[in-house]
Amino acid sequence: MSRTRKVLSAAAMAVVAVGGSVAVALQASAAAGCRVDYTVTSQWQGGFGADVKISNLGDPITQWNLAFSFGTGQSINQLWNGSFTQSGTAVTVRNASYNGAIATNGSASFGFNGAFTGTNPVPGAFTLNGTACTGGVTTPSSSPATSPSTSPSASPSTSPSTGPVTGGAAQLVADMGKGWNLGNQLEANVNGVPSETAWGNPVVTSALIDRVKAAGFKTIRIPVSYLGKIGAAPNYTVDTAWLNRIQEVVNLAHDRGLYVLINMHGDGYKSVGGAWLICDASSQTAIREKYQKVWQQVATRFQSYSGRLIFESMNENFDGQYGNPTQPCYSNINAYNQIFVDTVRRTGGTNASRWLLVPGWNTNIDHTVGNGFVLPTDQYRAATIPSTEQRIMISVHYYDPWDFAGTEDGTITQWGPAATNPAKKSTWGQQDFMDAQLKKMYDAFVVRGYPVFVGEYGTIDKTTFDSTNNRYRADYARTLVATAKKYGAATAYWDNGYNGQYGFGLFDRNSATVTQQGIIDAIMSS
Repeated sequence: MSRTRKVLSAAAMAVVAVGGSVAVALQASAAAGCRVDYTVTSQWQGGFGADVKISNLGDPITQWNLAFSFGTGQSINQLWNGSFTQSGTAVTVRNASYNGAIATNGSASFGFNGAFTGTNPVPGAFTLNGTACTGGVTTPSSSPATSPSTSPSASPSTSPSTGPVTGGAAQLVADMGKGWNLGNQLEANVNGVPSETAWGNPVVTSALIDRVKAAGFKTIRIPVSYLGKIGAAPNYTVDTAWLNRIQEVVNLAHDRGLYVLINMHGDGYKSVGGAWLICDASSQTAIREKYQKVWQQVATRFQSYSGRLIFESMNENFDGQYGNPTQPCYSNINAYNQIFVDTVRRTGGTNASRWLLVPGWNTNIDHTVGNGFVLPTDQYRAATIPSTEQRIMISVHYYDPWDFAGTEDGTITQWGPAATNPAKKSTWGQQDFMDAQLKKMYDAFVVRGYPVFVGEYGTIDKTTFDSTNNRYRADYARTLVATAKKYGAATAYWDNGYNGQYGFGLFDRNSATVTQQGIIDAIMSS
């Protein structure tokens, strides 16, 4: 199940295009002109989301300030891809460190969530770098002004490989330690077009990754969707800018010595617009060709990265029905996993010995250890890997009991032996059940040399209903991580960036600060 509901509530609304085009002068003594497109992307009672695109029609600029005024007292609550100040109705937005330079015919964009009462009209005028809209490109005759310069954004750096990946399953699990999910970011999308800010989270920053590392996490799982960023058949070319951004975010973690996992996340959800990796669709030949082409491009891009980068074939792939697995759907999932392993290995470099992560049906433990799941063969792996070692690991998720972990109400708010109110505690899914479930994975895979990764676990915030809820959320996390460690599995907490009622967040991504130190302490103590 996709844990995006709270952040999706606004972005899932129908896009309302209300953009206008205005031309503004960019800087003195240069050919100047631009277009500003202001679009309300979603609107709900008392609030709205907007995207603003600045297209530069004149000479290149190195930094920008966009000023405008709201007409009916609207206010900005949260902004990404820039910073803002607001005084009354007047707003000024400044570029971020990475998008200040705009080439001729280039563009920069930012988005925000805001509040309004009554009506929500589009601002009527914009000024860029202090110059009002002119309606066209102009070339002033005055002497060139000296413009402050900013360093351009660094291009994606590639950490060189140190040779074949060495070390067995036990060493990998120990090295990965406790992990964390950068959820609702690179898998976020609007109408099937991925955008890391589409679900309300700000752009991923080095400050956030530094904070996550400082908290003690050693692994970051980065869910990724491709969806509308994939071109047409037969090449299925992934948008270069999107691949570049994925690489930039990977580098933020990898260059800090962390383990990093990237996957193919939202492409297999029937509930996501533009999803195509659908196991019970009729067009399986085309799906498999597309899947192979996309992973070939991704694997090639990261071919030289060290063994601290792990690829995960897909996320929670199934037929959308929460019952027993069906055929031929499960056979198709097995086929996707095999295509993934073969494709990555054939790109060579470190990919020939890199650890690869594959799930069973909906990352469900019972349906992965039971009948139906087929481990992919690894015939193209590097000859340097000892015959007694594997390089494939198994992905599962854990949110049991769901009435405590994810149901959005105040009925079940406590878990474990320390629970004080039996009426607030689920009748199943306690620590004995958790132990038994993870032991199943140990017996089925770990004893055969295949490590297990609990790639998602976590609980939503229900302190609105029970002020003691965070105590039990911490107990749950502590027990899950300790039990996984006992049975040879690594873990990654699901954080969707949302704090407050029903949020999974451990950090405030806007300020790069900790919001749930108690849960983090529980994880680290396991």
